[in-house]
Amino acid sequence: MGVCLASLMVRRSRISEVPDRYIEERRRYGPVAVACAPPEDDVSSAVYRAAGITDEEHRRICKEWYEGENIVHRLEEICAERSDRRALAYRTVQKVETEKKTDSKGHTRNWEVTYFNDPTYMTYNEFWSRLIAFGKGLRELGLAEGAAVAIAEDVRWEWLASVLAGWTQGLISVTVYANLGEAALLHAFKEAECPALICNGNAVKKLLPLLHKAKLNKTMVIYLDALPAGVDAEGMMLLSWTDVLQKGLQSCFSYTIPSDCNRTALIMYTSGTVAEPKGVIHTFGSLKTGAAALEDRLTELLGPKEEGETYLAYLPLAHILEFITEMIMLNRGSLLCYGSPRTLSDMSARPRGDLAEFRPMMFVGVPRIFETIRKNVESQLPPVGSVKRSIFDAAYAERLRAIEDGKDTPFLNEKVFSLPRAMFGGKLRGIVCGGAPLGSKTQTFMNVVFGVPMAQGYGLTETCCNGSIQRTGELHPAAGQLLKGVEAKLCDTEEYKHTDTPYPRGALLLRGPALFKGYLKQEEATSEVFTEKGGWFHTGDVVEMDDSGCLRIIGRVKALAKNLLGEYIAIESLEALYGQHELVSPNGVCVLVHPQRAYICALVLTEQPKAMNFASVHKIPGNWPEILQEPLFHQRAAEALTALAKAEGRRPFELLRHVRVLKDEWTPENGIMTASMKIRRSAVDKRYADYIEQLFEDE
Repeated sequence: MGVCLASLMVRRSRISEVPDRYIEERRRYGPVAVACAPPEDDVSSAVYRAAGITDEEHRRICKEWYEGENIVHRLEEICAERSDRRALAYRTVQKVETEKKTDSKGHTRNWEVTYFNDPTYMTYNEFWSRLIAFGKGLRELGLAEGAAVAIAEDVRWEWLASVLAGWTQGLISVTVYANLGEAALLHAFKEAECPALICNGNAVKKLLPLLHKAKLNKTMVIYLDALPAGVDAEGMMLLSWTDVLQKGLQSCFSYTIPSDCNRTALIMYTSGTVAEPKGVIHTFGSLKTGAAALEDRLTELLGPKEEGETYLAYLPLAHILEFITEMIMLNRGSLLCYGSPRTLSDMSARPRGDLAEFRPMMFVGVPRIFETIRKNVESQLPPVGSVKRSIFDAAYAERLRAIEDGKDTPFLNEKVFSLPRAMFGGKLRGIVCGGAPLGSKTQTFMNVVFGVPMAQGYGLTETCCNGSIQRTGELHPAAGQLLKGVEAKLCDTEEYKHTDTPYPRGALLLRGPALFKGYLKQEEATSEVFTEKGGWFHTGDVVEMDDSGCLRIIGRVKALAKNLLGEYIAIESLEALYGQHELVSPNGVCVLVHPQRAYICALVLTEQPKAMNFASVHKIPGNWPEILQEPLFHQRAAEALTALAKAEGRRPFELLRHVRVLKDEWTPENGIMTASMKIRRSAVDKRYADYIEQLFEDE
């Protein structure tokens, strides 16, 4: 019956197919990047730029976007223009409870659910008045112009207001991920020497000893929300954020927005994947350029501004993409709505999740978020073999065929995919993924099921998130087209050459006005990433460029490992691929390469529902978690992951021979992940030394 219904549905869909305007526009566009200058030496490619940008226009863009009124000037203007209209929205927490959830396969697990009060709204005039007052309050505390103020918090409107407030008083903002490990936080505090620190009240008990250890006893700690019971100030000055705001409301200080585009505005600490975090120094000019270039491409994705637009802010603001995007949306006139990764869906929040509450017109995420969305949708599908599942699978295959042919499928969109699309609130116009390459399976799933343009982007903290973004209508994983104002070239490495065929490959170097000034107090590290001639920045990433000029990230220069046969293995690329398997938890693969072995292995994280479903499919007897001790389970896992890689055309030395499946968690708190959710390989090597030795016992 399911086959008959699916066949009828496919025939009905084909009658209603219409051209997909985004895909058609992309195919008409042609090459996305062109050579604008010949190679500067024998070991690098030509210099590339976005297609259609002349030398004269490139010079004009670089000058106009860097100089003149900065993003704070523009915000002042938009706040005056839209004074009584809503600028921000957020919800306060009523309570948090633990509930039991059962998925479609009958597996039960505990689930943390947050209960919210109704949204609170703030107008542009109120937001501007508060940030000006908070800035004055900082000066009332004795902070002099040029002083640095550190912020260690996730995402909330006070974070954004604090940064902007400091700038109106000539202060420098220093941002760190709130979930950095203690050693990394200690390093950042000592290096930046900030006289004031803004953090969540719950973090004060953890941060005070670190400040003492760094001999920063005179640091003023400004906390958000309430202090937990039993906090000992230990002689340090503790003030609430609202206390500082009140001081500013009564202050006689004036405010001035800096006009020097070369002035230091922001020191943003990286998450420190392999070493201590670095303080990336940005000027007002580089921030303005970064925002202008990204806004230019987002406008192409979203279309012109419409009244009633909302943007959901939930990623850490210490992530450069989130910070710049929020500034763009605020200056665009969109309502900034604050949420969190834990409360996006209705499963985790009451009366509804952030997406359903705020109904964003654009959604920005990192690969882990989209992997989780895909796996959550898949976990709620009807069982394989049922009539409803047969219909969904047929609709998925048919819509995939249609979009590959440049067609949209209104019938399937309404009859099959309307329910999952409703999870984003019903107003979504575009999706952006950044932070790391997204797997092909997940990008295809998002394009098919959710039906709005999805663009992967590439950028770094050092480039103010500028680099490249896919044009709308791209269906396959890639880093996309260079942004305006950005120039790029490929430099040879030991393994990858700009003369490679069919596509040139090499280390990616970028140049443009969005680049940072350098790393705080780390001249050697700064000189290592900048070339002596030409002002090129070594990104550390390895890319290939196809015939159209589209970039694709292959891996990291330092994440290339060589096996016994001398083959170079792009570890992160393989982890993204293997992480797409249904057995694997998000960000749950660590590929292992041994210099004296010709094969690779992996550590894999899973969860009870995933593991027991895998065991059922592969007829492996056992209970959770004891089943993870069964050799047959690990053997079948290795075979399944290898089959996935073979289907993607991976070479023999990229296939896993052995895996160890674990029920552990990898988090920044336990030191395995960085704050930006990248694996600390040295920590993995140390923690799992015995397992790794066992995996590579084969001769």
